[in-house]
Amino acid sequence: MNNFKKYSIPYIVWIVLFTGIPLLLMVLFAFSTIETFSVYTFDKDSFGFTFQNFATLADLSFLKAFGRSIGYALVATVLSILLGYPIAYFISKSKFRHKYLLLLIFIMPMWTNMLLRIQTINNLLSENSFLSNVFHISINLTNYKSLKIILVMTIVYLPFMILPIYTVLEKLDPSYVEASTDLGASHIKSFFKITLPLSLKGVVSGIMMVFLPAAMGFTIPQIVTNGDPEYRMVGQLIERQFKSSHPFFNIGSLWSLIIIIFVLGSLYIISKVDEEGETLL
Repeated sequence: MNNFKKYSIPYIVWIVLFTGIPLLLMVLFAFSTIETFSVYTFDKDSFGFTFQNFATLADLSFLKAFGRSIGYALVATVLSILLGYPIAYFISKSKFRHKYLLLLIFIMPMWTNMLLRIQTINNLLSENSFLSNVFHISINLTNYKSLKIILVMTIVYLPFMILPIYTVLEKLDPSYVEASTDLGASHIKSFFKITLPLSLKGVVSGIMMVFLPAAMGFTIPQIVTNGDPEYRMVGQLIERQFKSSHPFFNIGSLWSLIIIIFVLGSLYIISKVDEEGETLL
């Protein structure tokens, strides 16, 4: 076993360089008075610890963006469940010999560039879209930006809901449902008493896998609304702290740490619901 330890060295170096050090810098900035940073102009004498950055968590713009992010992500997650569960159930119960091809239809978009997918879906929901120009079918949601953001989120992250639910349903022992029907239960009652409860850990995993990127991402609202501040989400707000003309690395780092804690808490929930990790395979 010791002979294999040396093969882990590249991974350890990678994690330290690209995860450990950035995370350490983020923590330092979050508790510092430094607003901008450059390795060429950094003066250690100007570095000072402070807790005043936490006052920005009560900033109205942050609270609005955070609340908007949670609201949009919740609606998108609910829509993903309503769409994803029936799709996963249909595929798992399908008698089609190569039913993995059906699953592939929904998973394949994940293999393409996310920016390309978002731009394409955004175009289909705009005035001059491929559907309107070729098929004369107009789905123009340009004036309904909140709805447009939610729909794009739902379509983009739907595979992340389908896959864990399908994984659980596929591993479900059919003898449970057969025993239920043999005891006189209808198919509907068997579904709500047997199938649905046993597949809930797949639903929980799907919720986390959809909700987290939907709530914390900045690409979708940025592209859909063209950066409209009225629909700004927390990911965009954090990005602005680092990329504005006068960046605030300390504020952006603090807000990013809050998001990281939120993500780690969600992953902890998944680990408790699905201890074997089978829904993440």
